[in-house]
Amino acid sequence: MSRALTVTTLVVSSLALVVSAWTGLRLHQSQSHDRVITARGLVIQDSNGQARVILGAPVPDPLSKGISQGPRASPLSGLILLGADGSERGGYGTADVGDEAMLTLDDASGTTEVFKVTANPDRGATLVIKHQNSTGAMLTSWQGKPELIFVGDNGQSHYVRPSTPSAP
Repeated sequence: MSRALTVTTLVVSSLALVVSAWTGLRLHQSQSHDRVITARGLVIQDSNGQARVILGAPVPDPLSKGISQGPRASPLSGLILLGADGSERGGYGTADVGDEAMLTLDDASGTTEVFKVTANPDRGATLVIKHQNSTGAMLTSWQGKPELIFVGDNGQSHYVRPSTPSAP
């Protein structure tokens, strides 16, 4: 009986050493500076548990005060910034449809893009600066020529294009 107990003790001890060594190796690898994390998304929360940064492929639909504002025009992969109340305040990403890259900054409610840069490999780039009262300016090369468009608070547009008179 003593021999069986000794063999069992040796087997169990050896198994415990192997498991400990394997666990130690995995722990070391998980803390390595060369480690790569693969995931579809990452949510960073503030000290109150409110999501403040979302990194995803794709990211969720836009939020205003934590409530979905409906689907995005196209699935978007990238980085979304949220305010303290859960409203989307901006982001940087690439659209699955149209192959565009976008950078936006939104108003405090998360419902109006007040600054937007869009780059499209086939159609050029556009910069839009907008106020909540719908006035704004747009600089674009979308149609193959530079254009500067101003929109007044009355909704009237004034265009500046090469070879045309400037806006009044």
